[in-house]
Amino acid sequence: MRLQSAPERIDGITRHGVPLAGFTTWRVGGTAETLVEPKDADGLSAAIRWFASHGLGCCVLGGGSNTLIADGEISVPIISTGAMQSVSFSREGENVFVACGAGVSLKKLFALSLREGWSGLEFAAGIPGTVGGAVMGNAGTGEGEISQAIQSVEATGADGKTRSMGRDEIEWGYRRCGLSERGFAVISRVTARLRQSTQEAVASVSRQTIERRKSQPLGTRTAGCVFKNPEGGKAGRLLDEAGCKGLSAGGAVVSGLHANFIENRSGCCTASDIANLAKLCRRRVYEKFGVWLSFEIQFLGFDRRSMEDDALA
Repeated sequence: MRLQSAPERIDGITRHGVPLAGFTTWRVGGTAETLVEPKDADGLSAAIRWFASHGLGCCVLGGGSNTLIADGEISVPIISTGAMQSVSFSREGENVFVACGAGVSLKKLFALSLREGWSGLEFAAGIPGTVGGAVMGNAGTGEGEISQAIQSVEATGADGKTRSMGRDEIEWGYRRCGLSERGFAVISRVTARLRQSTQEAVASVSRQTIERRKSQPLGTRTAGCVFKNPEGGKAGRLLDEAGCKGLSAGGAVVSGLHANFIENRSGCCTASDIANLAKLCRRRVYEKFGVWLSFEIQFLGFDRRSMEDDALA
């Protein structure tokens, strides 16, 4: 169903036939039949209500740093948070509260905290993606997770209603938060609680974080870690010991630096290449260790169940 009219005067734009490869760090993916880019929570609510009134769901696309978009046309309407770029802050003693739209990049937020000497996001140095996506996936490293820096989150449900929730009202876990499980479809605004420090102190801790990230294939077309760490183990180690480094499918290749990263090394790489390679790696780990790794990446236009069918067989 092609949607020719714009959703209910949203504060933003609606486009049709939009190539999606440029919306992801893997630089692969098909074409969106309909893409809506609201500028704020009101525009987001209007878009979701309009879709619901036409019996349609929608998919959400942030910075595309952990997302694999299928080849071909994506018929489900897509909401991109990229236009939600507002940033403001306030102080209360040594605490600094930074409120930003979901589309603000995590790199931008970290750069602001470094410039102002605000502590609390040092672990995020070098992590790509948007603030909204980081919160939805509780992004982090061995040094910390985004949930530790959250004061409150504003999110809109499938009914178009928006609610603000404090950090303690949200159930957090490893690479997840409980918002989607409670029916909240899209994050529109996040407030981080940071602490006043010094630029030198923040930079010092951040350099250590960046140094540890040198074991990852930086500067290549990847989407971060493909798989979550299993309980008590490391996905990268299991993939390495299963002989996955260097495996390829079409234009997709498992990084020789870190086995939990799949790189797009070819101008002809497709989303199907990456998906097929990820499934191959997953099966290799199972055959060697009896462990089915869970995907950390999100899928748009794929049937996630079909990606995990091996574990259900």
